[in-house]
Amino acid sequence: MTANQLREFKQTMPFKPFTIHMSDGSRFLVDDTESLVLPRGWSTDAIVTMPRGRFKFIYLRNVTHVSGQGAWPRMKGRLGKRNGES
Repeated sequence: MTANQLREFKQTMPFKPFTIHMSDGSRFLVDDTESLVLPRGWSTDAIVTMPRGRFKFIYLRNVTHVSGQGAWPRMKGRLGKRNGES
């Protein structure tokens, strides 16, 4: 998972909550746009905010996948076609 891919999920309009799944089995719910912090210039790390003023740094190479509901986010520069697209 790249920082730009996560930015696309975060910037999808209207925003749809999603979950970031890590290789160690942990999960982080991003339930609003403020829950995920990806400063400009950061390409390998992100910050996920949690309840009670807590936060967690995540290393993006340890993200296995992202799950959520709704349509696929439009990702610039994606190669290939999804099943059924022409």
